[in-house]
Amino acid sequence: MYKLSSYNYFVKENNRYVYFNGITNHVFSLSENEHENIQRLLYDLISFEINYNSVFKKFIDWGFVIEEDVDELDIVRYRNKLATIGNKALNLVINPTLECNFNCWYCYEEHPKGVMNQDTVDKIQKYIEHKVIKEHVSSVHISWFGGEPLLYFNEVVYPLSLFAKKICASHNVPFNVSVTTNAYRIDKEMITKMKEIDMKHFQITLDGAKKRHDKIRNENGLPSYDRIMKNVNDLCKYIEDVHITLRINYDDKTLKDVQMKEIFSIIPVEYRAKILPNFQRVWQTVKEGSLKNERRLDLYNYCRDIGFKVNEPANILQIGAYFKCYVDCFNHLEINYDGKLYFCTARTFTEEYEVGVLNDDGTIRWHEQKVAKRYAKATFENEMCIKCKYLPLCMGPCSQKIMETPKEYLSSICSLKYSEIPPETVIVEYYKNKMKFLEEN
Repeated sequence: MYKLSSYNYFVKENNRYVYFNGITNHVFSLSENEHENIQRLLYDLISFEINYNSVFKKFIDWGFVIEEDVDELDIVRYRNKLATIGNKALNLVINPTLECNFNCWYCYEEHPKGVMNQDTVDKIQKYIEHKVIKEHVSSVHISWFGGEPLLYFNEVVYPLSLFAKKICASHNVPFNVSVTTNAYRIDKEMITKMKEIDMKHFQITLDGAKKRHDKIRNENGLPSYDRIMKNVNDLCKYIEDVHITLRINYDDKTLKDVQMKEIFSIIPVEYRAKILPNFQRVWQTVKEGSLKNERRLDLYNYCRDIGFKVNEPANILQIGAYFKCYVDCFNHLEINYDGKLYFCTARTFTEEYEVGVLNDDGTIRWHEQKVAKRYAKATFENEMCIKCKYLPLCMGPCSQKIMETPKEYLSSICSLKYSEIPPETVIVEYYKNKMKFLEEN
């Protein structure tokens, strides 16, 4: 006996219907007449199997029709465990400092003076050695964060990255480096060293078009937009396989700026495939209500049409990820410049959020209760998420918000309430991107 998948989506797009299954991620489209015929068959599976057996088998292969005893929630649970607890890739976020040369109004961090000392560097080196040699991680990814991490590029970022690269190379462990930076201090000498340590992934933030950006992001009043854009171009020019996530922090005023598209149009065509525009609302301006933000979607489509790399248009809905945030993966750790350990990169670096102590031999003495509270249950193991049709696309709130929110108030942190791009739009864009990829290949 057979039944319909709980995660079938049929989305009307102009004069066609996009069919998508959230477990297999299989997607295709049908005309309106084809859709009407298929819908009649799907709600009479016995007749479907008897009269159109070859088509019926395709719908089984694609996951739209499943056997009666299949529990799709168990599949989601299993894949979530593989992606989080079973993930052997080490994701190490390191703050060489919390100092910053900018003073953006929305930043949640304080910026105390201080830089990572040699004792902490030595412990991190031992930790990386332990993870590579003793625990046999599948790969090592160092993500430099802050503060502005490039303020201490030569003192901390470069030498520690070089050490990690060498220890990984000697044990045949894949290694890569990324950095979240305002990009103001980058120069050609720094880029040369970045290439030496395989720093190829960058997240660089703009606060809209030039006038608005310079008002928000500046160094002691000096404008930064032109210099940052030059550095973006230099990274594309001198690092062959660079990948830049160009994060656009926005509020309603930012999106309404008629100059917004100029950010992207002035970037040379040959560099655009190396750059992923990523639109993120400033957190203080987030509003409840899953409304379709047409301006944001228009900018997304514009970037795609002129050659930029794009993924799903909604940041909180990711097809095929099976976890909400990189922090939900057990082999993730953030080390602050003072040697203290954290998980969440979106909270202050205070005692409340500390999760352990880095020992001299490279091991960690965990605050077990805090670790258990985060990882004992998947983020979607609650009545609200289990019943949700969009579970495979969303995977629930992040583990940090789950820990901070009483059960009776979970609905207040439902991701779908704050997404400005509906799930149906994400599915349609996934279909369009897949069709584009198939055409190009």
